Amino acid sequence: MFNPLTPSEMVAAIGIAARTTARGDGELDEFDRGQLMSAYSASRHLAIEISSFGSELSARCGAIADAVDEACAGDGRAGAGALQGLAARLRASPDARAAGDVISELLDLCRDRDLIRLRGEIRTQLRALCDAEVMLLADGIEAGRS
Repeated sequence: MFNPLTPSEMVAAIGIAARTTARGDGELDEFDRGQLMSAYSASRHLAIEISSFGSELSARCGAIADAVDEACAGDGRAGAGALQGLAARLRASPDARAAGDVISELLDLCRDRDLIRLRGEIRTQLRALCDAEVMLLADGIEAGRS
């Protein structure tokens, strides 16, 4: 969940949409019903991500950090230290937003230094993370979790 909003910001946004609709005058029209269904859907997705996504994110961040360490093994160039520092920060990232920031820095550094193989491995891990997120959401919704 590389969402620019934190879970608390998401909950607040969902609440605002529900409150606005609830405070409206008269009966709900199609738009108002759509807003409430969107708030319901977003809350279900958020609940699944909060309960299930952390371990997948941690595993993928660890795999990216391992790939960085492997790429830097035996590399005495000054740039290797910067990469290893980012790998350490990635392992210590407290949440998806922080991990996303570090991964962005890693990708920029890889592009600037023409580290094609490492950049490809990072992108492979990100693709796998996206696939895992979609599967978590699909499994949760199919199972009726909320």
